[in-house]
Amino acid sequence: MVKKPIAWIDSPVYTKERQILTSQTLQVPGLRMIGHHSTAHAIAALDSHYHEDCFEFTYFLHGNVRFSVGGHSYPLSGGDLFVTFPNEVHDTGAIPMSLHQMYWFQLDVSDPSRFLFMEPGAARELIELLSRLPARVIKLEAEATTDLLSRVFRFFEKGDTVSRMQGTHLLSYFLYHVVECAEMPRFLITPDIGRTIDYIFQHLSENLPMEELARVALLSESRFKQKFKMEMGTSPRDFVNYHKVEAAKNLLLEGHSVTDVAMELSFSSSNYFSSVFRRYTSFSPSEYVQSMEGANRISPGNEDYRKSRRGRNQIHRGKTK
Repeated sequence: MVKKPIAWIDSPVYTKERQILTSQTLQVPGLRMIGHHSTAHAIAALDSHYHEDCFEFTYFLHGNVRFSVGGHSYPLSGGDLFVTFPNEVHDTGAIPMSLHQMYWFQLDVSDPSRFLFMEPGAARELIELLSRLPARVIKLEAEATTDLLSRVFRFFEKGDTVSRMQGTHLLSYFLYHVVECAEMPRFLITPDIGRTIDYIFQHLSENLPMEELARVALLSESRFKQKFKMEMGTSPRDFVNYHKVEAAKNLLLEGHSVTDVAMELSFSSSNYFSSVFRRYTSFSPSEYVQSMEGANRISPGNEDYRKSRRGRNQIHRGKTK
């Protein structure tokens, strides 16, 4: 039975991994909540839900996550801003969210006369601009955006009147910046990093040490790691492990044993493979297979890995360079 989407309202939370400030604390007209979440392991999937009369803006500092809206799936990584519009149903599918770090906030646009302390005419204009955003995934400059949103969050954490006004001013600036960036072409990956990504998918079953990937990019190892994270929003090791786990899901569902999958994807042992798999999915490999039995699901990494396996087999037969 399909669950009916729920109207989601966040409650105040303050833990090491998750901090949520709500309207009662914020006292900013139109700002329903703002939060920060950082996790070193996978967490439960988000069920279908919506936010009544609210935009939701979710900015990913790093990690790999998928959101679904209206039957469309959106892969997201560091530097991506994901926008959902008022009353729009969204979720992350049945698979747990992989490790990630993000800021997110919700804007209640039901009363433009009381919106971020703005003059009503200016507020209506901004809300109209946000309503006409041409894209829901917007690439932002990672370092500057992370710095800005962390400052916004710290101002609201302080809670005094001056800090509240400073936080609101910066948040308004951020929204106008989002409108401007949404009109720009999506950020392009530079040739050296693009070449490395192609290499990763072509050799996904291999060990892929960092020095080898840096050599493909024609960069020093330290510069490669820095540039890869800047452009892809995640470290090269996390990128490789994430896609190995995506490939492993399909091999497991095809009936391969945990040991065989670990060997196929060049993990040093089945125990290490299982620990990496759990870190990115919150399941052990056997738990994952049990959870997916009868669901007939195919994970997003399937086609990439099938291509890589074909390429590797061709190399063994001497048919590729």
